[in-house]
Amino acid sequence: MPIDFVKIQYTDKVYELPTNKTDFTISVNNETGETDNKKEGEYFGMKIIKYASGRVMIKGSIHKFFNRTDFNGNDFDMKNFSSALQDLEMELGLNHKYCRLENIEIGINIQLPFDPNVILQNLLFHRSIEFNKTISGSFYYQSAKTEYIIKIYNKTAQYKKRLKRIAPKPNQDQEEISILKETIEKQLKTNTLRFEIKFLKMNILNGLGLVYLSDIAKTEIIESLNSLLLKEFQEVYFYDNTMDESKMAGSEVNKLKDYRNPNYWINLNKKDKYYHKNRFEKMTLKYSQNLKGKVSELIKQKIERLTAKV
Repeated sequence: MPIDFVKIQYTDKVYELPTNKTDFTISVNNETGETDNKKEGEYFGMKIIKYASGRVMIKGSIHKFFNRTDFNGNDFDMKNFSSALQDLEMELGLNHKYCRLENIEIGINIQLPFDPNVILQNLLFHRSIEFNKTISGSFYYQSAKTEYIIKIYNKTAQYKKRLKRIAPKPNQDQEEISILKETIEKQLKTNTLRFEIKFLKMNILNGLGLVYLSDIAKTEIIESLNSLLLKEFQEVYFYDNTMDESKMAGSEVNKLKDYRNPNYWINLNKKDKYYHKNRFEKMTLKYSQNLKGKVSELIKQKIERLTAKV
């Protein structure tokens, strides 16, 4: 199931904090000694916040919660998702029918037959918005819009780097560290690319009928999310390094030098960008091995497998 991070407003006004599962703290201003009576606790990566007004917010990765460690580099199917919802209710008292979504991330991990950096290092733009490398030294790129952010990164490289730097955090026991290391070593696969959409606002998804966490299990919502993920990947443009310049006319080779340069696209107006985007796409299909089409098919196959009814 392509669901990861969620931010939830819990609408059951009589919800009792699961103090038997985790400790809850109240922040105190060191200078004044005053407190806002906000209570915070965390349980397997799911943070629960209860404000003085009674408002309850929950945020965290459902995928990582299911894994019971800080890892989401493996597959997460419908059976796993249903199991995670049951655990949220049984262990934290969270009924998914009261979990109103405020933010959500949908994404997929796929294994490529080549190094994901081949794509990442040649990314150009998504729907006219360029990709930015937001974290220095890591293979993580994003294209930010008003309502959502497109993220694409090398999941294998991310967790290999993480594995080298794992160290105990305050109040974290050695068993947790051992579980995380063991999980990464056993479940991380080579050449794993992650494609993800982080929704900052819920307007688009609300329009599809996705409002509560419970809605995700509906067949029509699953189909809509699957289609959305594929549709948005189709809007990712990158230079395909399998392009065979020996088959191109001289004018095409020269134009390709422009097309593979991210700065070239930034300076185009809307009309020119539309024209050159179509021309670039046709050239790529004609002279390359069509890596984008192959990756798109891998995403489609993985989505179908993960969301198949059990």
